Order: sequence, then C-alpha cells, then structure tokens
Amino acid sequence: MKKNMKKWFAIVVAFVIGFCLGVIVHAHYDVLIFWDNPLCLDGGEPDKHGCCEGEVYTNMGDLGFNCCPESGGDCFPPMR
Repeated sequence: MKKNMKKWFAIVVAFVIGFCLGVIVHAHYDVLIFWDNPLCLDGGEPDKHGCCEGEVYTNMGDLGFNCCPESGGDCFPPMR
C-alpha cells in the first residue's frame, strides 16, 4: 500500500510541477510576443499615440484617450 501511495504522490507532484511550468512559459511567451513588439493587424507599427492606420486618437472624456476607427465602430485603448 505504501509503494502505491508513493507512486501516486510522485505522479501528482510531477503533474503540478509540469502544469506550473507550462503556465509560466505560456504567460511569458504571450508577453514577449505581443507586448515587446505590438503590431497593427496590417503588420505595421502604431503611430506615436499608439493608434494604427485608419484610427483616430480620440479624447473620450472620462474614458480617456482611445483609438477609434475613422469609419466608426468600437474604440480601443492605444498600444504602448
């Protein structure tokens, strides 16, 4: 019975360690890929305000400054 418990304990510990490492690597990958080099959907870089081509840097009062499409639609926070 003791051998069986040790095996299960080892499996659980290995799973937890693997899961934690996977989460850390995945989170680090997302941060490095997206935030170190933010690109617009067309592959270009945002302007000095953080807006992509076809977006207008807009003061939305209490909501702060956002990038809004020239043709209308949802506004988004600028990329930094």
